[in-house]
Amino acid sequence: MPVPLQQTDPRQIGAYRLSHRLSHGPEGVVYLAHDRDGHPVSVAMLSEGAAADPAARDRFAAAVTKATGVERAPRVLAHSTANPTATWVAVAHTPGRAGAEAYLAPVAVEEGTPAAGTPHYAPHWAASPGPPAARWLGGTRTGRPAAEATTDQRVVMGLLLVLLLFTALLILLYLWLTGLTDQAGGSESEPFPGGGPATEEPADAPDAEGDPWVSPDPHGTYRPTDAPSPADVPTVEVEQDDPSDLPPDPQGWG
Repeated sequence: MPVPLQQTDPRQIGAYRLSHRLSHGPEGVVYLAHDRDGHPVSVAMLSEGAAADPAARDRFAAAVTKATGVERAPRVLAHSTANPTATWVAVAHTPGRAGAEAYLAPVAVEEGTPAAGTPHYAPHWAASPGPPAARWLGGTRTGRPAAEATTDQRVVMGLLLVLLLFTALLILLYLWLTGLTDQAGGSESEPFPGGGPATEEPADAPDAEGDPWVSPDPHGTYRPTDAPSPADVPTVEVEQDDPSDLPPDPQGWG
């Protein structure tokens, strides 16, 4: 009778969406699933212990590919026997007929009590039913299939690579703009092509009309003034008064 999936059961195997558990044992778990068109499918997956045992995987692969040890083997729709993390087989599900559990029978340990004096071997994983090889680590309602874990890792790696390339482009753009700024600053600091300001020519000598001659100023800052030359000021003779012509001082000071 189908039972709900457990929390660690995968939600999808290959192209098949799992919905219920049909049976389970030490060798593996049988699920009820549906394909993309909604057809019911029976999927058998090795347990974690059986998938880690090379001999158990070989028996399962021989049963799936060659029907070794399988009576009335149902037609295989899809299988994966090379991946130890997810070893499974899918067949069409028909109520009342053998499903994918037929391929787990060769993997199972022989039941019964061994004869006296004969050795009996049992793998370590045969003591109790183990979890499936592929586990789902998310919650029952909000998680995604375990088969999508590899795809998620590739998406994350792709996003990290794009972010790294974008950061490198930003650094190159910053260095390029910094170089342009330095070139612009260097050209503005040298306004004179010759390396310095132009010097003024010395003043010309006085002309023939009598302009005063001015010696050139080495710094080029002197300008002639309109003050008259000492030679241009007229001289006036001052007449001396004769004291005999002056009247006598009544107070006797004279």
